[in-house]
Amino acid sequence: MTTALLRIAVLAALILPGPAMAQSGIEGRLNELQRTLSRLSAQLEQLKAQNQQLQHRLETMQSSIGQRLERLEKTPAAKPAPRPATPKR
Repeated sequence: MTTALLRIAVLAALILPGPAMAQSGIEGRLNELQRTLSRLSAQLEQLKAQNQQLQHRLETMQSSIGQRLERLEKTPAAKPAPRPATPKR
């Protein structure tokens, strides 16, 4: 009789979801969420670094363009070369 009850209990545990199974599902989901959060955090750090590099490049380009414009504004404009006279027909 004891072995029959033991078999029924084992079968019931395998077939019916119980608190242990539910807890295992929650833990699995929690672990999945933690992995996702970790992956997204790493991706965010990469994007922040990339953004900082791009911001630095933009500032460098803006400075370079500003310096070029200042140099162009300081140099006198070259007079256009005279055009050769074209004979009238």
